[in-house]
Amino acid sequence: MADTPIRDLKEQQKQLHHVSEHLANERTMLAWIRTAIAVMTFGVGINRFSLFLVEFSHVVPGGRTVNMRAEDLGIAMVGLGLLVMLGGTWHYIHVARSIDDESYRPARIGIVVTTFAVLLLGGTSLAWLLW
Repeated sequence: MADTPIRDLKEQQKQLHHVSEHLANERTMLAWIRTAIAVMTFGVGINRFSLFLVEFSHVVPGGRTVNMRAEDLGIAMVGLGLLVMLGGTWHYIHVARSIDDESYRPARIGIVVTTFAVLLLGGTSLAWLLW
């Protein structure tokens, strides 16, 4: 009989830990959303800035030729933002199910692929700005 309060406390602790894991998963999803919004905003900014450069090169005589691929880069960044959002949603659902099943294992490949995609497009942006 003295065992029952301890067992109840352990059960409550396990339940609170379960809730804590889900809340951490939700915070991670919010980070994915912020990242996707930032990447898409950056893409729109590049796209709009490329239009400004095209107009500016027409107004200023002897102006530098404008790299016409900047618009494509902006569109690619928006596409990447959409993919990040879809990947984040998939990751959230997968982790939530794994937490419920008590079989969660971290998947590192998604983080690595996303990092390389952002580095590639960010490096392309830098090269475009320096050219």
